[in-house]
Amino acid sequence: SPAPPSGAAATSIPAALRGSIRRVELPDGDKSLALTFDLCERAGSVAGYDGRVIDVLRSEGVRATLFAGGKWLQTHPERAAQLMSDPLFELANHSQTHRYLRLFVAAARIDEFNAPARAYEGVKANLAGRQCIASNPQILATVAPRMTLFRFPFGACDPASLAAVNDAGLLAIQWDLSTGDPDPRLSPAAIVSSLVARAKPGSIVIAHANGRGRHTADAMKKAIPLLRAKGFTFVTVSELLARGNPVIAQRCYV
Repeated sequence: SPAPPSGAAATSIPAALRGSIRRVELPDGDKSLALTFDLCERAGSVAGYDGRVIDVLRSEGVRATLFAGGKWLQTHPERAAQLMSDPLFELANHSQTHRYLRLFVAAARIDEFNAPARAYEGVKANLAGRQCIASNPQILATVAPRMTLFRFPFGACDPASLAAVNDAGLLAIQWDLSTGDPDPRLSPAAIVSSLVARAKPGSIVIAHANGRGRHTADAMKKAIPLLRAKGFTFVTVSELLARGNPVIAQRCYV
């Protein structure tokens, strides 16, 4: 079977948190939401890096979770190191090559979430060895020892793949609000209007930062101030989960 990652040990997800997490129920008055951006890359192709999206998040001081594929981490090592070392961002697992995990035999399926964990370890080890980190070791203090969140490619799973992810110590994170940003027919204004109208406290929003999101940066530049004006605050998925009770289904979207 494929070798597991060598980093911090993972324990199986407890029964109360097993399944497909869509959003989080928050205490009254808490208007937190989590913006998430997929950094996926399929076998046989190289996806991009939409720096404008990241620039908007940084300029607005917005915390976010980035679901990175293992292959993307391997082909974008410098960008991955920059994102990992930025305390605004949380890196999460989006499988190795963005394929339907429900179609895999057990060993191959397991490697689809073990391989990104090993890639994460490689990025972290490379970062730790840099001279700039040696003189500023506190930078690594914000870097998690391992990825603890997983997003199924295409939002698709079956009972076996969902159980395998949870058994590996990964929470399965989906979303309750999609920007639809891969659709070239959606204008920035349409994305903004839908996002601002539909966002709820505890929402998990899915968008893309790998160059496959159309108009994402322009939409986020306008949507973030509007959401703030409505009282929303931006947190990572892990922070959102810590603030309330996750809404969990026992199936994925597809």
